[in-house]
Amino acid sequence: MKLPFDGFNLKARARDGLLSLQELRGGLYGGRLDTSASLDARPALAQLSVQNRLTGVPAERLLESQGEEVVVKGLLNLDGDLRTQGNSQKAWVDNLNGKVGFIVDNGVLVDANLEQQLCRAIATLNRKQLSSEPRSKDTPFRELKGNLTLRNGVASNPDLKASIPGLTVNGNGDVDLRVLGMDYRVGIVIEGDKGAMPDPACQVNERYVGIEWPLRCRGPLELGAKACRFDNDALGKVAARLAGEKLSEKIEEKLGDKVSPDLKDALKGLFKR
Repeated sequence: MKLPFDGFNLKARARDGLLSLQELRGGLYGGRLDTSASLDARPALAQLSVQNRLTGVPAERLLESQGEEVVVKGLLNLDGDLRTQGNSQKAWVDNLNGKVGFIVDNGVLVDANLEQQLCRAIATLNRKQLSSEPRSKDTPFRELKGNLTLRNGVASNPDLKASIPGLTVNGNGDVDLRVLGMDYRVGIVIEGDKGAMPDPACQVNERYVGIEWPLRCRGPLELGAKACRFDNDALGKVAARLAGEKLSEKIEEKLGDKVSPDLKDALKGLFKR
């Protein structure tokens, strides 16, 4: 791993098979890195622990420095407390445990237009064809954040959240570092009932308020948000719910004041199941 530190401080000591990195601090791509670590080579399986803090570091610069595909851009803030054991890199990944919290500010999901995917899903339910090209191939966001709990090389992320102009995104899933794969279920909620969508076929109205549009993101980690596709099974449930609401509205309109409010409520509940 090669990183261009700027004005860094380093304190370390080694004795009888125990290496302690007491402090590593410095500037990194205009942000800050603070790290401490220890490596105990005395047991049969070496013990490694690392505490990391990144503040305002461009995520794309970090990915580029490691020869990785740039799937996200933005200023990364990260706190990590990790531990592992083993005598090889594979063993260290397989035995990795700990916690990581992250926030990426003012960023972009590269080559992944979530707005266009949402538009396509709404157009499908509206039984209309898209008539325009995507406005952008990327998805800008104000904030992307989450907390990871790592157990034996698998990171669980129950609270992924993204704030995208006009949209709120919530997700949960796992990242398997052993095979560099991911599996997430993501819900997109349109903010308000008059959101500006990129095509006439997917214009929204009050029927879509509070609807969580389901995405499934599954595949190699290097794909990032490009691995996300609308979950057809879950989308079918959304369609059924919307159809039930529309039918219950028509029934209420036909019945008028001829039946009791309790019966109307019962009919609404039946069609919203």
